[in-house]
Amino acid sequence: MFMKKILLVDDVKLLIEIQKKFLASSSVQIITASDGAEALEKVRRELPDLIVMDKYMPVMNGLDCCKAIKADPAIAHIPVIMASNATSEEDMQEYQLAGCSEVLSKPLEAKLFLNAVKKYIPEIERRGGRIPVDFQMKILANGLSYEATMENLSLNGVFAITGINAEINDVLKFTFKLPESDIPMEVKGRVVWHRNSGGAHGFGVEFMEVVGQGVSLLRINELKAFISAKLAAVKQQLPDGEHG
Repeated sequence: MFMKKILLVDDVKLLIEIQKKFLASSSVQIITASDGAEALEKVRRELPDLIVMDKYMPVMNGLDCCKAIKADPAIAHIPVIMASNATSEEDMQEYQLAGCSEVLSKPLEAKLFLNAVKKYIPEIERRGGRIPVDFQMKILANGLSYEATMENLSLNGVFAITGINAEINDVLKFTFKLPESDIPMEVKGRVVWHRNSGGAHGFGVEFMEVVGQGVSLLRINELKAFISAKLAAVKQQLPDGEHG
């Protein structure tokens, strides 16, 4: 399977490096450009899956570049996220007329950046240390309890394999037991993305708070210790030279 490509466009190298760090946990190919003209040339040559572009740049600014992309039938389908500190109502109308898919306000914040990028590239990883698991869990919604399977787990969230129809931003309660724990962990979480292809149907959840039995901080530390131990075990199994 070919990695998805993201083109990052900004004339400030530091801001490019910040975005690269945001994407460091994701298996994507990153291409960069320092102005709109260079970006347009790379879009036509590389055909990226997504473009994140600054507005104010030399040679050709982000708005003109976006207009040129949308005027070319061969590349008009590629989504463009405009990153700018100019977000007035007038600016937003300009972005819309230029064909931007989305606008991010600078300075960029990691969570908002990754949430926006993930809309167009579901493979984007937002959760940091994540472990594969096969735990049974329950989802509490509308006064009912539904069975689900946990596919992976991190300190910040979980992917639940389930046939439940939940909308993005729906807030649900989830209960599950960690191995060697007698007390179920109950957390409140927000649905942040759906997987409708490329694997079992389900959705990704961002944890909001621990709401069940026990002191919240202790339960969080229990979850953190479990994940850290699993990650350490995986790292020890890697051949020399492959440790991150």
